[in-house]
Amino acid sequence: MERSVTILRVEEPARFNPDRLEKLCAELGEVQAESEVANALGEIGVLLERIAAIGDRNGIAQLAGFLGKLISASDKIGMATLARVARDVEASYARGDAVALAATLARLQRVGERSILAVWDLEDLSG
Repeated sequence: MERSVTILRVEEPARFNPDRLEKLCAELGEVQAESEVANALGEIGVLLERIAAIGDRNGIAQLAGFLGKLISASDKIGMATLARVARDVEASYARGDAVALAATLARLQRVGERSILAVWDLEDLSG
């Protein structure tokens, strides 16, 4: 019997909604919108670090608050994939599914890093 091994790639593209960034620019003006994006990216980075540092039952109690803030900041600047993955983490946590929670938390970190880089790259392209 021949056995094969499937290699799973843990890479996925970071998707964001450029229409949300355009809307932000239209609402606030380009300079203020850039400031809002930079602030949101900074907040997202801090939240991802805090989420990654959660390791015990006391810390896990803070998870819901961190996720809510992460979803809000992500939605604000159009980071659709990151917001969706954070909602997946919330669902895993709410179900009490420790395995799914660990998997979605790991995915959250991967997608978070890629999402931040994708938005910074977009900012570099726009001048």
